[in-house]
Amino acid sequence: MKNDKLMSPFAVFLLGINSIIGSGIFLLAGKIYKDAGTLSLLAIILASLSILVISFSYANMARIYPENGGAFVYAKDTFGLFAGYIVGMGVWIQSTVTLAAEVAALMTAGQMLDNKLPVKELGLGLILALGLVSYFGSGIISKLDNLTSIVKIAIVLLFVFGTIWFTHKVNFSNVAFTGGINGFLAAYGAVFFFFPGFAFLPVNAEKMRNPRRTLPIMLVAVILTCMGVYVAIHAITIGVLGSTLPNYAVPAAIAFEKLFGNLGLPVIIVGICISILGVIITATFNAPVILASLAKDHEDVPSIVAQENKFGAATLAILLTIFTAAILFSIGNFVFLSGLTVFMSFVQYLSTGISNIKEKFFKVGLATILLSIILLFSFNLQVLEFGFGILIILSFIYFVIKLLQAI
Repeated sequence: MKNDKLMSPFAVFLLGINSIIGSGIFLLAGKIYKDAGTLSLLAIILASLSILVISFSYANMARIYPENGGAFVYAKDTFGLFAGYIVGMGVWIQSTVTLAAEVAALMTAGQMLDNKLPVKELGLGLILALGLVSYFGSGIISKLDNLTSIVKIAIVLLFVFGTIWFTHKVNFSNVAFTGGINGFLAAYGAVFFFFPGFAFLPVNAEKMRNPRRTLPIMLVAVILTCMGVYVAIHAITIGVLGSTLPNYAVPAAIAFEKLFGNLGLPVIIVGICISILGVIITATFNAPVILASLAKDHEDVPSIVAQENKFGAATLAILLTIFTAAILFSIGNFVFLSGLTVFMSFVQYLSTGISNIKEKFFKVGLATILLSIILLFSFNLQVLEFGFGILIILSFIYFVIKLLQAI
């Protein structure tokens, strides 16, 4: 790739921020507060630091494998073709589930302005429209991505500096929570959905200038920045709403409305929707790239999936992504889809941790494996059943393909 088309460190930073800051802190704030009370702030910090440790696993492997592919490349080299296929398809599914989950989040936020919105129809229409935009290449997506990044930063600054003065110390006294250790663990696991996009950065390693140096630095910078933003937003929301926080679908919006009146709600909701749209756009771009990358590098994904149209976009990869996202959006709500996204991330974290041990990064590898196992215990039964079901189906498809190839 020509040097003038490579992403600068700042562009990588913006990609990471826009891939990560989306619906989680706005729509799951009530859930994690209900699960862990004010200790949900500690859950955010611990989960963020866990993600940071896991990101070191990705950074270690990116130094060895600077090419596109991320966890798929690491698993393939460590365990062989089957594991590479499962993890690679898991990365694609995670990105596709993220797309479906964020569209569901966008519709939920939109209902704060009009509770009669035809959410299923609008959501499916948005997924199809973004698929059509993707067909014409990444140029349009890139411009939309840059626009949403700017608006996202503006709305975060507006919320933090506009509301921090109206927090009440007494609202931080609710350290009790009904869920006990299981509740805290559930909150800890939910926060992982606040970081859906950091693992997408290694997939785009070849698009970066000096990826061996740029990727590790940007992973750390992006994750610590997001942690600071999340702690600030959640702390302010608790300080303003207190124990009523779990009563609202989008607590931050209600906090803003309480302080700035009727005009505050539409302003913050529009900003939140644009923030969510940024993650949707990024996922729409990333998911087909991941699938096309698999088709180029893995013999068990047909090469036709990576075939590009005249605009440089992989048409079949886009169609498969949009079709799968539409199905997931139709059958699952936001909370379920966010949990499923984290489960598919768990598969990548675990395999990448083991890959680190193979490459003699023992401390980071063992820490990543331990954190992955802890994360596994945060999922509810529905997510576990659906997640392992996906892995079983992928395994079945793999062996069917192998059988057909042998005939």
